[in-house]
Amino acid sequence: MRKSFLILVSGLILGVVLPALAGPDFQVIEKARKAKQVAAAERRADMLSSKGSPNCPPPPLVLPLDHGPRALTTQGENRWRKARYEAQLKACKNAPS
Repeated sequence: MRKSFLILVSGLILGVVLPALAGPDFQVIEKARKAKQVAAAERRADMLSSKGSPNCPPPPLVLPLDHGPRALTTQGENRWRKARYEAQLKACKNAPS
């Protein structure tokens, strides 16, 4: 009984340990890396061939807190950021498409 129990436990341990000892599958890793590079190159080519700018429209405007005891910026800086954002939006609307 004890011998069969030892054989069963050692078989289970071996079954659990062997996959952990197996190394990474380098062929699959290289294939995924190449596919990722090809996708990135296609994306770059699409962005370059498209007529619009890749930053059109610009990301949404988020202004930091400009009042109170823990203000992160000044009201003047926020006005400057708003003006710059509006200029970017206007340039995107006026860009040839």
